[in-house]
This record gives sequence, structure tokens and C-alpha cells, in this order.
Amino acid sequence: MKRLSYIPFILFLTLLLSSKGQQTPDYFTVHAGELPVKVFYGLKPQPMSLLGLDPTKGVIYCKQGGGRVQLELRGLDRQNVKGFVYEWPQAEGRVMRALSNEQYQNPEILNAVRPTIYKLMRYLEIPNSYFPIHGDCLTYVKALVGMEQFDEAFYVLARINLAKLDEFGFREFSEASLDLAGKMIIANPKSAKTARALLQRVQIRNDSGDHASYLKLANSLREKGLFNEAISEYARLSPIVSKTLNSPYQTVLELWPVYCYIKLYETYIAYAARDKRYAQAANKMFNTALEALKKIDEEPPARQTNEYSLYKLIRSLIRIQYARQFETAGDADKSAVYYRQSVLEVTEGIVNARVGLEWLPESLMMAADAYEKLDLHDAARNVYKQVKIFYKSTKWEKASDDRMAKLPPPV
Repeated sequence: MKRLSYIPFILFLTLLLSSKGQQTPDYFTVHAGELPVKVFYGLKPQPMSLLGLDPTKGVIYCKQGGGRVQLELRGLDRQNVKGFVYEWPQAEGRVMRALSNEQYQNPEILNAVRPTIYKLMRYLEIPNSYFPIHGDCLTYVKALVGMEQFDEAFYVLARINLAKLDEFGFREFSEASLDLAGKMIIANPKSAKTARALLQRVQIRNDSGDHASYLKLANSLREKGLFNEAISEYARLSPIVSKTLNSPYQTVLELWPVYCYIKLYETYIAYAARDKRYAQAANKMFNTALEALKKIDEEPPARQTNEYSLYKLIRSLIRIQYARQFETAGDADKSAVYYRQSVLEVTEGIVNARVGLEWLPESLMMAADAYEKLDLHDAARNVYKQVKIFYKSTKWEKASDDRMAKLPPPV
């Protein structure tokens, strides 16, 4: 009997986790065994034990009385089966109610319900109308994520059939997968490969909520400096979003990859200073950014939109790269020309930007840096002061303090 779906993915997952040294127990094996339920033939409940389910064959394996029974997963009505019921023991039921109320203070309480939950989760491919266990299983998954038990949450969500649960109306399992992947990346950027493997199992619907959740996750990759990975996820989301007329996410999905290519160029060109073999990769990233930006320049974001300031940040970044190239080549005059252009570009975006935009502090820091390069130290100092005011108690405040400390004293 086939116990779990998606065997090729599970094999990949096992190799992935073992390579990372993680030792998540195989809970489905540890907690295997019979599940005592009541089965309703018509209105009359009868005791039964569920032994397993093979979704490929469409068979539910059971034991009733002294013998074994096979029920057709997709033909329960024809067999006069109206449904199954599992009754939680009193103590375990109290734990489930606590988890349902998001009482996540003590992960140890999971131990009380874990053996039963893993038995129940084997039957998630039985429609909820026949076996109403999906809500309890979802409660457990949400608790794992909420309690930051990321390894176990990943273990579960990588093994259950998310597409089938979507079909049953339990999209929350897929949403929990997106939430988990984002939190894994934020907690440990090295887990990005593992998290992205889970993402491939989530079907992205043409729905604004899905678009927002997936964009947030792609952004978390970018924020952690995982630019190649972010580009891949933006590329996955973009054609889906493009099907929605006037989507609020279409423009940023065009802009953020350009930003990522510029950041990859910065990484490779720094390597190229020590090893010229990286120069080709650097040039490829820069040229890709230029080509993408050229296309956006044909129809740029409107000045009154939030995305306009991001667009201007990217144009400024391009000019910063040219300025650095001439600076490296010893051409101070041409370098200064591009630094001035970068200030004009980014400032034009800042003037029209809201303080809450995630890219604004970087825009301000870039303007201040360019002012420094142009020996306009008072102007740079004023910008750093603005950053300290607007972004107090953030990494940007510390960065401003560090940069201000290195400026010459005011005249």
C-alpha cells in the first residue's frame, strides 16, 4: 500500500534536508497505526478502524469486526457510507481548542496531539464532507508555523496534497506554505533552497491575495540578498499577474528584477576586481538590466504612482555604476557627471515618494552617498539626518550614524 503521495518530491526533499544536516523525525512513520473512528452507514454509527489510504488506487483500507474492508474513496455514496467521525479524547480535545485559539506559548503541548494528528493527516484526501478532520489538521499546521517549529511544518506541508486541499476548499494549507517559506527565508537565508522547493508545490491562482502573498515572499528573497532566487520567483508570478487587468503588482514585477540584476552586477564586479573571470558574468548582469530598463523607459510609471520612485531609484543605480566605472578608470570628470545625474534621478523620485515605501531609505542613502562623492558634505549630512528621523531604530539609522561619523566637520 502506497502511504504517501509525490514520492519523487519526497526523495528530493530527503536528500535536500540530509545535505543540510537536519534531523526531523519521520512523524508519519513514527505515528503510524490504526485510527479508531465511527462510520455511518445511513444514520447508524458503527465502530471501525482506518488502516490507510491509497489515493492512486482510490482505496481506503479499514478493519471492522474481525475482518478487513476496502472502501472506494470516490464511491462512498454507492457503498452507503455517509461519513466518518473521529472523537478526540477529552485531554487532547482541550489541547486542540487551545491551538485553535492560537495559544502558542508552549510548543511542548504539541506532543499531546501529535500521534493522533499524523494518523488523521493520512486521510486528508477524503472530502471534508465525509470526514471532517481538515480543520483540526490545519489548526495543527498553523500552530507549527506560529510556534516557529519550521522543520516540522515543512515536513508536513511537503508531504500533503496541497492541490487536492485547494480543490476541497482548504486553500489555507497553501497559504500556510507561503507563510512558512517566507519565514524560513527571513530566519535563515540558507534555507532558501528548501523553502523554494516547497513553493513549487503551491498553485498560484489568478487572485489578488495570492499575488500579494507570493510577491511578499519573492521580496523576502531579494531583501536577504538572494537576487537570483528572487528573479526566478518574480518570473514565475509575473505572467500570472499579467492576466489581471490593472493589477497593482504588474509594475513592481517589472522593476524589481532590474534592481536585482544591478545588485548581481555589483556583486560580480567586486569579485572581478580580484578574479577577472567574473567580469563576463558582471557584464551580462549589467547588460540585462540595461535592456530591461530600456523597455520600461518606453512606458515608465506615472509620476503620481508609488512605483515612480522605485523606477527613479533604479535609473539612479545605473548611473552610479557608470560613475564607479569612470572612477575606477581614473576619469574624475566623467565620474562626477554620472554622480550628479544619479542625484537628480533619485531626488526626483524622493520628492514624490511616501515615507512608508520600502525602497525610500535606500534612495535617501544613495543620494547622500552621491553628495559625498561630489564633496557636498553638508548636503550629505542633511540627508543622513532625515534618514535618522524617519527610520529611527532601524538598520538605516545605524548606517546614517556610521556615515555621518566619517564626514568632515561642518564648515
